[in-house]
Amino acid sequence: MINFSFEKDILRYQSAWEDWKWSIYNHKYPHIRSFDIHGFYGCGKRAFIQQLLQKNKDISYFSFYGLNHNDALSLFSRQILDTYQADNWNDVAKQYKKLYSSRFHLLILDTESKNVAYDNFIDALHKVGVPKRTCLAYIVTESPNLLRKPGNITPRSLADFLRVIPALDKAAIVRLHGLTGGIPAVAKELDATLSFDDNLKRLLQHGSAFTNLLPKILTRLFRSPDSYHPLMYQIALGKHRVSEISKAVGFPNNKSDKYLEALIKAGLVKTENDRSNGYSRYYLTNSYLYSWYRYIYRKQTLQIMNPQKLFDQVVATVDKKIAIPALHNSCIRYIYNQTNKDCYSLFNFYAKGFTKSLHLKHRDGFKLTFDCVIQKGYQSLLCVFPRTIDEKYTKDEMQYYITAAQTYGTLDDDVTLFVFSVNRFSDWCVHQASLYPQLFCVPMERLKY
Repeated sequence: MINFSFEKDILRYQSAWEDWKWSIYNHKYPHIRSFDIHGFYGCGKRAFIQQLLQKNKDISYFSFYGLNHNDALSLFSRQILDTYQADNWNDVAKQYKKLYSSRFHLLILDTESKNVAYDNFIDALHKVGVPKRTCLAYIVTESPNLLRKPGNITPRSLADFLRVIPALDKAAIVRLHGLTGGIPAVAKELDATLSFDDNLKRLLQHGSAFTNLLPKILTRLFRSPDSYHPLMYQIALGKHRVSEISKAVGFPNNKSDKYLEALIKAGLVKTENDRSNGYSRYYLTNSYLYSWYRYIYRKQTLQIMNPQKLFDQVVATVDKKIAIPALHNSCIRYIYNQTNKDCYSLFNFYAKGFTKSLHLKHRDGFKLTFDCVIQKGYQSLLCVFPRTIDEKYTKDEMQYYITAAQTYGTLDDDVTLFVFSVNRFSDWCVHQASLYPQLFCVPMERLKY
């Protein structure tokens, strides 16, 4: 079993909280107003909060889950009001305002545990008035967008997997990361001392977290989860337009639209516009979802009766169907988080479908591909994503890419070139990156988003 640290997430959150307190104390408008905890299912939002509370005395957390009116009233009084015994929620709100009117306090509430007691507390608090130095935050289960908000708890990155499973080779880590989607609730069953094959067999066991997490999510979200599985299954197989999905599952288009909107709201599906025709294209939000529908959804009998056959099927297809696409998404997240303002706005065109892969052939026969080519005015952004897990760049190959990129301008100013690789780059490649300010050679160790 492996455990992930939330140290960097906590530092980011603490820094934003200190900025907020400074702004309020100096009567300035705070730049950051939301401290909600956003995160995909199983990403460890509550584990993050537990570690956060250990380091901050002015932050509190309360969940109304499973509590009736009296129990919630009593527990809230003991935990938040310094053992003050309140008679009702209006009394709670008045005492809270009195207690925290002169000191800073961040109160994190679990919105997944909403009940009558929760509603009564919120109504009473807003009726009495929230203290000026108090900030309310909520836990929101969804797939965080790429904006750098302090409360975004994203799935663990490839760099995180490298730290917690140092004994495995990089190819195995890329595959395991893709299969689990970086979700701690699934990846916790991995064992740093076992081989890739043994870890994969643990994931594919009947009753494992890998098998059970997604059904639990849909059962909790929807009254009839069986109506949503077919749509997500077709998306996992590569059908992205609503007409294709509807035809495959036998639903009318308007019914598929309704279900897809519910899945988008739940954070399980995302939509992107196709530049060629303006129609929406639908994708699953995490590689774990793709893994589950490809290897578990219609293969649960095989999982029980012939696990070795299922294992062989996964090994044969995991690189092309799961690991490489998930690796490309890690590269995209890196660009979003690392580029400067101009390049960041330029890369937004990538998500909107304003680019297609460019395949080139040198006169000596060498073939090269730019996975992303974006031009806006005099600026150009070019990206090269790994095509295989074992791919390594030689001096000659890197020179081809540099020469081809310079047909768009100079790597000193006009052109930005990102080259990603699972393996480390040669000294020559690193030296070239030091000569060209806009050339970035990014190994897997730096994919920390």
